[in-house]
Amino acid sequence: MLPDAVNQDRLVDLFLDLVRQNTPPRSERAAAELAQRCLEAIGFECEYDDAGEKVGGGNTGNLIAFKKGNLPSAPPIFFSAHLDTVEATPGIAPVIEDGIIKTDGKTILGADDKCGVAALLEALTELNESGEPHGDIQVLLSICEEIGLLGASAMDPARIKAKYGFVFDSGPPVGAFVYHAPTQDTFEVWIRGKAAHAGAAPEEGVSAIRIAANAISRMKLGRIDPDTTANVGIIHGGTAANIITPAVYLKCEARSRVPAKLEVQRTHMIEQFDQAAAELGGTCEYKIDRNYEGYEIPMDSPVLELAEKATEQAGLDYLLRVTGGGSDANVFNRHGIPTVVVGCGMQNVHTHGEFVEISDMVQAVRLALSIVRTAAEWRE
Repeated sequence: MLPDAVNQDRLVDLFLDLVRQNTPPRSERAAAELAQRCLEAIGFECEYDDAGEKVGGGNTGNLIAFKKGNLPSAPPIFFSAHLDTVEATPGIAPVIEDGIIKTDGKTILGADDKCGVAALLEALTELNESGEPHGDIQVLLSICEEIGLLGASAMDPARIKAKYGFVFDSGPPVGAFVYHAPTQDTFEVWIRGKAAHAGAAPEEGVSAIRIAANAISRMKLGRIDPDTTANVGIIHGGTAANIITPAVYLKCEARSRVPAKLEVQRTHMIEQFDQAAAELGGTCEYKIDRNYEGYEIPMDSPVLELAEKATEQAGLDYLLRVTGGGSDANVFNRHGIPTVVVGCGMQNVHTHGEFVEISDMVQAVRLALSIVRTAAEWRE
């Protein structure tokens, strides 16, 4: 039987080892090698794919690990988390205080997603120590998740040997599963105006900055409706205060859990750029990318039934929720592998106030163990 008690000290030490590795996107090797050592020590076969080359200049690929089970009747499952952090963490100084792990405020913590990585590695270590029978288990630790799910997107789906997936990459409560996530489009905009001297001949110029400002002021941005959001995130333009700016670059995004709403929002934003440019005598060019497709797991899907039973067996409250963010689960679901995102404790992510409660990581370990046990008993 699986042990009831989680080795909390070892879990915390592992998490601290992981977050002390400075692993922004394309620089995840140190964390990958640490995870590889842990997995190989408990009988997993590990390999790397060529995602590092595909994302452009990465120092490692995705880590793909597999352990053959001894219950042929159990459906094969995979666990996943990502190795990169949203920004670099040089000189990170983790602090433990009142059961919470945070930093000194000078960097992010990187609990997104290293608390997911740590929980999975500890759970699988405890599974190995217990000797309990289980089905085939795969671990997919991706790179470059934070910059558009690039690592998972570069992974050959033929390498995935599992029937159901569980991505440990969401905040509390542990026992919450994301079953519905949006589609995201990003689009780059190049606004062209005409340069002129701002003091001597402003009438002869066409300000690309003014075009951008007029367009943005007319846009619906932020929370559009319960399913849809939009943002203008980057603006570059201008070289001097005394020049009518002839060119501006912008990068925008729109996302929605309803594809038709995404289409409407993206069209609306482009129309505002085109209209503002026409009014002032400028032009706009666009490059539109579909970053990832959304997914919605049916309520009667076996992966959700398995998740619910596992959560109850772990003594946790089962909760289904939707999200406005993307994750590697978007990619895996696109490949036809039913995959849910699992809450594992990270809070205030993408800020220097990020933290994780140790008790949440412990619960995440227990839930991962329970998923393995439930899968071992599963009959379809």
